[in-house]
Amino acid sequence: METVTSLPETRPASGPAGSGQDVVIFGASGDLSNRKILPALGRLSANRDLRVIGVGRRALDPEQFQDLVARSSGSPALAGNARWLQLDYTAKDGYRRLADAGEADGRSMVFYLATPPAVFGSILSGLSACGLVRRGDSNRVVVEKPLGHDAASAAALNQQLAQLFDESQVYRIDHYLGKDTVQNVLAFRFSNPLFESVWNRNFIDSIQITAAEQIDIVERAGYYDEVGAVRDMVQNHILQILALVTMEAPGSLNPVDTRAAKLALLRAVHPLDSGAAVAGQYDGYRETEGVPSNSRRETYAAARLSIENWRWQGVPIFFRTGKALARDVTEVVVRLKDAPRLRIGDSALDSIPTVIVLRIQPDEGILLRIGAKHPGPQFQLVPAALRLDYRAVARERVPDAYDNVLSEILEGAQVEFPGPSEIVRAWEIVDPLLGEWEGRGRPDLYVRGSWGPSAADDLISVYGDGRWLDTTDLA
Repeated sequence: METVTSLPETRPASGPAGSGQDVVIFGASGDLSNRKILPALGRLSANRDLRVIGVGRRALDPEQFQDLVARSSGSPALAGNARWLQLDYTAKDGYRRLADAGEADGRSMVFYLATPPAVFGSILSGLSACGLVRRGDSNRVVVEKPLGHDAASAAALNQQLAQLFDESQVYRIDHYLGKDTVQNVLAFRFSNPLFESVWNRNFIDSIQITAAEQIDIVERAGYYDEVGAVRDMVQNHILQILALVTMEAPGSLNPVDTRAAKLALLRAVHPLDSGAAVAGQYDGYRETEGVPSNSRRETYAAARLSIENWRWQGVPIFFRTGKALARDVTEVVVRLKDAPRLRIGDSALDSIPTVIVLRIQPDEGILLRIGAKHPGPQFQLVPAALRLDYRAVARERVPDAYDNVLSEILEGAQVEFPGPSEIVRAWEIVDPLLGEWEGRGRPDLYVRGSWGPSAADDLISVYGDGRWLDTTDLA
């Protein structure tokens, strides 16, 4: 059973922090920091006294790092105070220099590990040994995915974190949980009796989850060929979305209760097996610089999974995710069971399946396809669409996921972060599939700009509509 210590129960009201904060980014010159972390900090710095300290193995002049921060964050003020520290992650004297800077200024510190997982252990030990993070103090540690490469390594990382820090000081990033549209799944399910009452095996025919990207692996060959689609997307993002879509209602929306509800759901998910899964690789992947010419790494994964509990017994659930696909879209498609067919005289009308689409990105919102009568003298059913535009409801810019998660970290909240037991359980779900795929031949090839290998269509062909539902006509 998961033990949680002193987790904040609600998200504090946003606003300026009570004192200055240093955000220490290990790997600050890397891709993740430049694309996600620094831009978010630039937006958040308008209302907070923030300073960025970049840490890495590269030798950078102070001006070089300040220029990098200025370009990435768009904030001259944040860039003007930025500092750079060259550090061998295994050398304790470097942490001592970092500790001296923090103690001299008396600012609380957030340590963000935007590095390869292989160096997590050295960094965590260095922070603890030099007193940069003491159990129970106000300093915090942020660990980016992938959190381990299997259940055993994830459990070992959790054990090290538990030995060094209180759970309230540890933030495990899954940025999908920071997306407002992902959090809106809970509001949609549990605050609307129209949908809450049908959210079970008696009314739902099937569920499809799609997380597709048009881009290929670009310049991430070194990372991606070690990880692949299952470790990169399924173990974290897709299983977290699945948990929010299918879990029981938590006692309250605090991190202890929501983590418990998600964990209970994940424990009911049957581990994946290769007999109901498809691995794909886009044509040309092996020609990418940095990818071995004989790579068997999957850039696409699809599978059927089942949840073995009362609410979802017998409901087939499918997911697909991959690179170099037809379009960028992340969504959940819930197909309800057909109503009895209406009869006109001796004829039965064709039914129009009712479909609920939870669109996470882009065009964030909720789509509902229903059957309606076609205008005119004849009684004929046609599909009709109702759409909730999330951006229109917000009437303002929908915050970036990293804005939300970093805001929570700076404020000391834990609403949007998975717990340690969730992460281990997610690995237990995917580990059997990854084990069966080791030593396999080349994954099924698919053409760039397609929806993946044809075997993924065969996977779903005998269920529901027999196809992956195209929701572009509902957008």
